[in-house]
Amino acid sequence: MPTNPLQAVINVLQALVVFVAIAVLTSKSNTKPRLVTALLLLCTIFVGIVFYNNFNSRVKDRKGAAVMEAAQSEFVMRLAQGMKSAFGASGSTSHSLSSVDGKMYAEAEKSIDKAASRDPESLPLRFKQIVLRAETGREFKTQLAEIAKCPDKEGRSAKASALLDNLYVKKRLPSGEVPAALSLVDQLTSFGFYRDVLKLEIYKSAGDTKSFEESNAAYDAGSQSFTVRLIALMCYMGFSVVVGLITIGTQIILLPRKISDEAQVAQIRAPAPYGFAKVYGVLIGWLTLESFISPIIVAIAGNFKTGVKDATVLALLTMVIYLLSNLPALILVWFIATKRSGTGFFEAVKLRWKTPTRSTFGLVMAGVLAWYACVPLALGASLVSKHLFGSEGSSNPVLTIVMEAVRSHNVLAGCLFIIAIGVLPAICEEMLFRGFLYTSLRWRFGPLLSMVISAAVFSAVHMDPGAFAPLFVLGFVFAFVFERTKSLIPSMVAHCFWNSGTFILMMSLFG
Repeated sequence: MPTNPLQAVINVLQALVVFVAIAVLTSKSNTKPRLVTALLLLCTIFVGIVFYNNFNSRVKDRKGAAVMEAAQSEFVMRLAQGMKSAFGASGSTSHSLSSVDGKMYAEAEKSIDKAASRDPESLPLRFKQIVLRAETGREFKTQLAEIAKCPDKEGRSAKASALLDNLYVKKRLPSGEVPAALSLVDQLTSFGFYRDVLKLEIYKSAGDTKSFEESNAAYDAGSQSFTVRLIALMCYMGFSVVVGLITIGTQIILLPRKISDEAQVAQIRAPAPYGFAKVYGVLIGWLTLESFISPIIVAIAGNFKTGVKDATVLALLTMVIYLLSNLPALILVWFIATKRSGTGFFEAVKLRWKTPTRSTFGLVMAGVLAWYACVPLALGASLVSKHLFGSEGSSNPVLTIVMEAVRSHNVLAGCLFIIAIGVLPAICEEMLFRGFLYTSLRWRFGPLLSMVISAAVFSAVHMDPGAFAPLFVLGFVFAFVFERTKSLIPSMVAHCFWNSGTFILMMSLFG
């Protein structure tokens, strides 16, 4: 018996949905329209309850946000150390630099403390919290006493407490314990700041001068390289914002009074007016199927939480989860709508490699410029959402997986992740939200309202309240470029560049 009352309701509704769906598929009588209406109603109630349950679970499960906070602390500390190494090498020891370091340390401590509070039973986060406090000269005795009691299935809490006590309190470590200490550090930290500084402390406490000096030189070089990469990325982001603003300004100036004439609208609309029931049926049917297979997805995702460290396996699992969740939507689009339209599926969703006014290259370049336009718009939406509504940013659990994977230095895994989070979403989501939903809306509404509705639905189904505003902006831009070019290729390119660019950005900084 399910202990959650909502789960019992979900189970009953699930059985009813299956029963009525079978009745709809097998019925040939006049009652079929009523059965379809009943099925849509049941699916709506079922999806609403499942989404409510999942949303509450995501709010309560703050582990993903904790991982991102920890990554933020590492980012700030790596930057601080990079500046220190760079200016130290040039002989600069100004008071202003020390003041900047102090502010950075305080920001890093704030992030790691917040991460530990979000997931207080996480041994790795507690471990990192103490390391950061010790490295920045803050008191950590209370945290050191607490970490020994931290629940850990592998029994590493006492070992972690003893190691930190040796490194930061006693400041000595028997040379015979060095291999075990290095192994424990590898288990509790990923590639990056925390692992590097701990290894330095291990060699220093064990009196291994040679290993300490070699690791210290590598650490300084890595910190300086991180700072250089960050500056280069900031310059490119600045360039992207400028190009994006120019693209937006150009579109505003050159945009015709009527964005599409009657002949052009015919190229954008779906092959036939599917009607509300079919459009809604595809969307609610997809969400229902996704809810049905969610236990399988949870089972696969459980591997992420039970020790899968191989980045290639993580990438493949991410691909499987995405396809299980989203491929049914395209199958439903074909089965319910395009199959009976007399038009091929790809033409029905406007997947055109050429149009009367643009070649394939022109369509791809339109997608690239749309991506540039997304940069200032999405950044602006994120800032507005943060300052006006207190948004803490995206809580997408995929970001947690990506943060762990980008540190692996695995080229194959990196390519697979680009496919998993860049290419596949660009294909599937653009076919669904622009190729199907937007083209259906254009039978009834003008371009602006169709863009707003499709963007709102696109943003809402991601179930990520902290990212609603930037996702809405992205959906709007993708619909706009689709309307302008009469092809799905540009929006696919822009979507792929956006998702892949996020991954490549993280990999270039933390990889």
